[in-house]
Amino acid sequence: MAYEFYWVSGSPNSWRTMIALEYKKIPYVSKRLDPTKGESKTPEYLALNPRGKVPTLANGDFVVHESVAIMAYLEREFPDPALFGESSSEAGLIWQRILEFINYARDPMDDGVSRPLIRGQAGTNADGIRASALQSHAALRWMEGLLTVQPFLAGNQLSAADFTAIPCVQFLARVGKSADAVSLQLGLDDLQSSYPAVSRWIARIEQLPCYERAYPPHWRNSR
Repeated sequence: MAYEFYWVSGSPNSWRTMIALEYKKIPYVSKRLDPTKGESKTPEYLALNPRGKVPTLANGDFVVHESVAIMAYLEREFPDPALFGESSSEAGLIWQRILEFINYARDPMDDGVSRPLIRGQAGTNADGIRASALQSHAALRWMEGLLTVQPFLAGNQLSAADFTAIPCVQFLARVGKSADAVSLQLGLDDLQSSYPAVSRWIARIEQLPCYERAYPPHWRNSR
C-alpha cells in the first residue's frame, strides 16, 4: 500500500518531510491540504491527526505525525540513502544538531518572526518580532560557525539535520525581505552578506533534485 502524505504548501514541517521522501525516492500519494478552507480540521483528517497539524504520513492503518518522527520512521523503513548516519557517533551528532535547531532556533525563526510577519502583525507585535529576530540572528551565527568549517550541519555528509533546518531558514529569508521586515530593521533582508557560510549551505541544498521537487508550489511564481 502506498504511503499517503498530508501536507500544506509552505509549512516548514511539511517541507522538511517531503524533502526526505523525495531524497529517498519513496513513492507516496500527495494529499495537499488547504488550511484556509478548513481542510486540516475536517473530521476525516482529525481522525488521522487529532491536533489538526501537518504533516501526517499514513501507511495503511499505521499513522505517524511530527516531521522529525516521520523522517526517523522512513529511515528505518528505507535506510538507504542514510539521513541519520551510518554509525552511532554519527547518529548521535545528527540528533544533537536536530534537537539544537528545534529547541533553540526554530521557535524564534518560525513562531517569533516568520509567522507574525506573514500574518501582518508588524504593527501590533513589533517589539516581540524584534526580540525574536535577535534570537534568530544568534541561531544563524551558531549555524555560520558550524558551516564555516564543514559543508553540512552535522559534518561532511548531508543529513536529517540539514532537512530539519533548511525550510525554517528559507522561510525566514523569504519574509526577511518583506517591506514589514525591512521597516522593522530586522537585518534579515541580506543573509548572503551577513552569513556567507549559511548562504553557501543553502546553495548546496538548493542544487539537490529532492529540494526542487519539494519546493512549496505557491512560492514558485514569486521566486
